[in-house]
Amino acid sequence: MGIKKKQLKMLKESAKYQLTTLHTSDIHKNKFKASFLQFDGYTDLFSTIESLINVCILASHVEGDFNDPGLDIRKTLELANQLLPFDEGEFLDQAYCLFVQNKLK
Repeated sequence: MGIKKKQLKMLKESAKYQLTTLHTSDIHKNKFKASFLQFDGYTDLFSTIESLINVCILASHVEGDFNDPGLDIRKTLELANQLLPFDEGEFLDQAYCLFVQNKLK
């Protein structure tokens, strides 16, 4: 039993330093988020989402060597959908309303 515990401990330590791409989601149970997605700000995020959508538009119009273009497009659009910051958008709407109200006074 001691050897199995040592092996499990070594596996846990190795996982801590090598399995760094995905982290458990704080929002969704049994889901993961990618750690490599980092943005310089909202403009960068929106530009990335726009690029993902543009790639899907182009891919849907081009005959190519895709194994399954529908699957590639769907996965890309799902990623773009997950990147949309709806909560932040609500905040920006509220901030904009406050700005307009204060500017009119």
